[in-house]
Amino acid sequence: MSEEQKVMPNGQSTSEDVQDVSGSRLASQLVIFPLAIVLVGVGVYLMLGMLTVEEKTAQDYLNTIRTGGINSRWQAAFDMVKALAKEQKEGQVSPRFAQELIRVYEASEHDDPRVRRFLIRAMMMVPDPAIVPVLIEALDGPDEDTRIYAILSLGAQKDNRAIDPLIRMAKWDDAGIRKTAVYALGQFRDDRATGLLEWALQDPAPDVRWNAAVQLAHQGNGKGSEVLGEMLNRSFLESVDGMNESHREKAMIQAIRAVGLLKVEMLVSTLETLRNSDSNMKVRQAAIEVLKAWKK
Repeated sequence: MSEEQKVMPNGQSTSEDVQDVSGSRLASQLVIFPLAIVLVGVGVYLMLGMLTVEEKTAQDYLNTIRTGGINSRWQAAFDMVKALAKEQKEGQVSPRFAQELIRVYEASEHDDPRVRRFLIRAMMMVPDPAIVPVLIEALDGPDEDTRIYAILSLGAQKDNRAIDPLIRMAKWDDAGIRKTAVYALGQFRDDRATGLLEWALQDPAPDVRWNAAVQLAHQGNGKGSEVLGEMLNRSFLESVDGMNESHREKAMIQAIRAVGLLKVEMLVSTLETLRNSDSNMKVRQAAIEVLKAWKK
């Protein structure tokens, strides 16, 4: 995944913050790219890990989830994701871990919903064909947060069995679910996924359209160029409910980089205007970099 795809806004700073994120609040924080909750979350996990005196493995935490008390299980699930992020980075995830993770998840059907959320979240970091059916089934569960994590984890698995279920989620009534599914579908190079992304360019929710346009750009598909132009229109962005300057900045920088990938000639003058006079220095710098790269 490219650096452009990894720029995400807003995460939680403590375990209490993370446990308290409701489905609607979580979806509202996705803004442009849903993996915000993943990348910022991983940073939190790793930071907290440095403060932990006793070093435990993901397997240790999984054992606690299996046998611990009510409060210790959800905390262990949270800490397991932290440990797993580190182990994944260092290439230390056991090949057997996926099967154990699945067994613990299936046994947690009547457990604290937070336990199942973090177990599903952990599946993002354990590529294994056996995990995919579990995630697909989780899409129809009652907990919205778990559903969002399942969508993201399916995108990370990049198994084509997930495409049709993700297309179904991309047509969901809730815009937060749709934009998460659109982002996940952007991880696939498949005609079905591409067709959905092109269809989503007409979505009534701006950030669903934006996700689709940027994901298409990363595939070299310029059909979202008009939507990218919308993302570069500061006046339009200021009219979108719920967007603050930080959100606008991220949207515009993502669009600038996507335009740079496609070299959209009709947006050159827009980039030049942003380079010369936009009020946000990060937006101006992004435009400078893209325009400079085009001249090479």
